[in-house]
Amino acid sequence: MAKFKKGQSFKNQRVHVAAVYDQTGKGMTGKNVSFSISNDTREGDGIFTDPMLVYDTYTRDGKQQNSFTANYSAKQWEAIEAAANKDGDALVIEADLFANKNGPGLLVNTNTLKTPEIPFNKEKHKANTLAAREAKKAAMAEQRAEQETQTEGEKELSV
Repeated sequence: MAKFKKGQSFKNQRVHVAAVYDQTGKGMTGKNVSFSISNDTREGDGIFTDPMLVYDTYTRDGKQQNSFTANYSAKQWEAIEAAANKDGDALVIEADLFANKNGPGLLVNTNTLKTPEIPFNKEKHKANTLAAREAKKAAMAEQRAEQETQTEGEKELSV
C-alpha cells in the first residue's frame, strides 16, 4: 500500500487507474477499481515504491489471493471517468485520498476530482518506481552493513 511519509498530504494526489472490473454480485452495478499513485511526474523522495492504494487478500477456491481493488458505485465511476485525463496510457486524475474504513488501504474521494493537464506515462511511471525500489534496497543494504560493522566493533571492545 502507498505509504505516506510524515508531512505528506493525502490531498491533491495524482493517481491512475491500473485496472477496472465490473462488479458481479447480485444487484451490484459499480466497479472494482485498482488505483495507483502515479510516479510518472514525481521525482526523488516523492516517488512511492509501493504505489497501489489497496493491498488486500481474499480467498477463492480455498486459496488466498491478492487484491488491489476497492469498490466504487456506478455514480462514483461516472465521476472518475468524467474527470480523468484520457490522453495517456491510463486514466489519470487528481483527488484527495482517505483511509479505507472497511479494510487496508486508501480510497479516492470522488467529490474532490480534478483533471490533470499531463497525461499518464506508463513507461516513466515504471522506470521511476523501479529506480526508487533499487535505491531503497541499496540504502537498506548500506544500513545493514553499517550496523554489522558497529556490532563487530562493540564485540572487539568488550573482549
